[in-house]
Amino acid sequence: MSVALRFSLLRNSLGISCPVRFFKQHAGISSAKWLDPRIFERRHFTTGVQTLETKFTGAPSWPKADSSSCVPGIQSLFLQQTTEHEQPGTVLVFDIETTGFLHKDHRIIEFALRDLSGGKNCTFETLINPERDVPRFATAITRIDTDLVCRPEIPRFKDVLPVLLAYVRSRQAPGKPVLWVAHNAKNFDVPFLVHEFRLCSADIPSDWFFIDSLSLARKLVNSEVKSSGEKRRLINLEALREHYGILSEGTAHRAMRDVTILCQVIQKITFDLKLTYEGLWNESIRATDCRKLSY
Repeated sequence: MSVALRFSLLRNSLGISCPVRFFKQHAGISSAKWLDPRIFERRHFTTGVQTLETKFTGAPSWPKADSSSCVPGIQSLFLQQTTEHEQPGTVLVFDIETTGFLHKDHRIIEFALRDLSGGKNCTFETLINPERDVPRFATAITRIDTDLVCRPEIPRFKDVLPVLLAYVRSRQAPGKPVLWVAHNAKNFDVPFLVHEFRLCSADIPSDWFFIDSLSLARKLVNSEVKSSGEKRRLINLEALREHYGILSEGTAHRAMRDVTILCQVIQKITFDLKLTYEGLWNESIRATDCRKLSY
């Protein structure tokens, strides 16, 4: 099946109106390690392409996640249940890279997420055209420069948005909200996400809630200091990775690499805090609760 036809089928199966040309330009899937910046630009979209052809052989093109994880070492999020029939909603760990620190003045240049329920198609990642230059300081942090993302074939956020919404719907548990997890979500990731939605004249869906793993890590460290007098430790993502002995490949501040680490860190933090499903949801916030959202 040709690339153009496969992506036309993807467009139709998701019920969105992006042109086939858009999907053709994001069909490259390399077997090399995605963290290598030399090959990353050939993998702008990686969601669902591997199983598109199964839609027409009897299996769904967006299969429900099974009990396995799509990456070794990353497990489904297991929390103590407070009631016998309590079931979790969908938990999506995500990360963004941007042209700068303030959402009012900057744009997203990379987006990645992983569904902690695992299974096929449990990840979504893409570079994003910010429609502006990438400052040198941002390139120094992310290794993403203007030449990499400011090209006609790199999707803008308004191109990505309908695909992202359709993807999240395909992963969402029936009748359950979606819980998004990011490190420093309240002060960074969510304000940027809200800003990009608003530039598209769209709102964050009302059944999306957010967990700030940085806040959970701070709560954990504070409890350690209070209970045993332990020395206060750093709680940035790299410090937590080292504290928990999590192995990693690649450079920090690339979206999917940081998502992969955070998937493991959130497992450790929720275990150490002895959080139940109810306790985790009590920590969640809506997009409108985040700081720095005024215009």
